[in-house]
Amino acid sequence: MDGVVGSRGVREDVTGGCTQPVFRIPSGAGAEQIGNIRNHAKAVLVFGPNASANEVTATLDALPDTLCSAIVLARRESLADFQRLIDDDRLFYLACGELSARELDALIDSALGDSKPVATLDRYISASSFRRIALAQSIVELTNALRAAAAITVNAERTRCVLFDSERGTLWVPNESTAESTATGLAGFIFRTGLAVCLPHLDGDARFDRDLDNPEGDDVDRFLGVPVCAGGKVVAVLTAMRPGHALPFEPLDIAAMEALAAHASPYAAAWLNDAPSSDSPFRLRALRAAEQTPGSASEPLQLESAWMRRATWLFFASLLTLLAAFVVLKGWLG
Repeated sequence: MDGVVGSRGVREDVTGGCTQPVFRIPSGAGAEQIGNIRNHAKAVLVFGPNASANEVTATLDALPDTLCSAIVLARRESLADFQRLIDDDRLFYLACGELSARELDALIDSALGDSKPVATLDRYISASSFRRIALAQSIVELTNALRAAAAITVNAERTRCVLFDSERGTLWVPNESTAESTATGLAGFIFRTGLAVCLPHLDGDARFDRDLDNPEGDDVDRFLGVPVCAGGKVVAVLTAMRPGHALPFEPLDIAAMEALAAHASPYAAAWLNDAPSSDSPFRLRALRAAEQTPGSASEPLQLESAWMRRATWLFFASLLTLLAAFVVLKGWLG
């Protein structure tokens, strides 16, 4: 027995008892070395790398009173030797080669019966990120807030928020581009279909447009993109990239990004709603932001003059009502 494996891998070497029923048993360890595992009713055993079927069988046979979940890291050429153990349902998982720490942690957590993580926003995003999205005062501030939140959500190196300009029928990125066709790129595909896209590498995908999808990155980057919808229509595309040497995006990352996009929907609708309305102080601000040249400062939020006129009349009406009430009250008391 080599050590105790916790949720972060091998934690320490041990010679006596341990507090967690998870043990790593390297190749070459004999059944006589597993003495204190018998003290547990249940245990997770991690064999290998390069574990042999005979060693795993001998160890499990030496623990008849311990319910063991065996995770085995073996050589590919020896996988056939484990068929008997698999048929007898004595293995929890068999891998041909070593696993990353993250992958091994996930298997150990599952073997221990720990609940699987749920893709909820509060697991990934701080209250300050939520506040930044809610209090955005321009379309540029909103897209910057969404990009920052996406970077936190899926641990991305770069993020982009591509918006749809319904007046022109084009895609655009604040402070970067003025008009891009919806008929090209992964962003265009996501906009057209409303589907999320997750790629292990951008290179080789027929939909990839470097200028629109990843102008600052490499073709080998990993990609994840989701639509942001409002009123049943796609109004923006939120994307995240990781370098090729980083871990690939997983289903949990997709779920988390989709949850973020759903949270952003009402804020995107306030700025990018297709239905023009004279009652909205935001629509014209978004259109003016679209007209700005890349690199120009964002326009501060302003209210339409119609709103200001209504507010003025409301103020004076309220004041007159209070004065009238004061006169009536004074006459009644007098």
